[in-house]
Amino acid sequence: MGQRRARRRLHGAAGVKVTRFHHVSVNTNGVPVDDVVEFYRTVLGLGDQPRPEIPGVAGHWHTVGDQELHIVGAPSQGAGIDPTGHHYCVAVDDLDQAVTELEARGIEYVRAVQGESTVQIWIVDPAGNTIELQQETRTP
Repeated sequence: MGQRRARRRLHGAAGVKVTRFHHVSVNTNGVPVDDVVEFYRTVLGLGDQPRPEIPGVAGHWHTVGDQELHIVGAPSQGAGIDPTGHHYCVAVDDLDQAVTELEARGIEYVRAVQGESTVQIWIVDPAGNTIELQQETRTP
């Protein structure tokens, strides 16, 4: 994963075009993934969603209507932008445009590629909340 740092410029023209919420991700904080999955299945009645193999990251995905809840069983990466920690994900139509906008505003981000075509960007808002941006179909 690469990380970009720059001075932030938050004011100005409209920013990244978000189209919808994609998923929410919660970390198990050391609790076994299966225990957390069982809670969401039995207490909240969530369905299961296929999850690709992500090397070094245990987890499970649930369906919530047409949205997803991602359970992540990886230890926190600590300070900075942590893709394995609690975050929400929004879908964008054009991830390249989103990156251009982030860079123009001096927003630090982390980029990762999962599988053959899923590119993800993580940013942190001024209050420290992590946000993932994802374009659903593209080539890396």
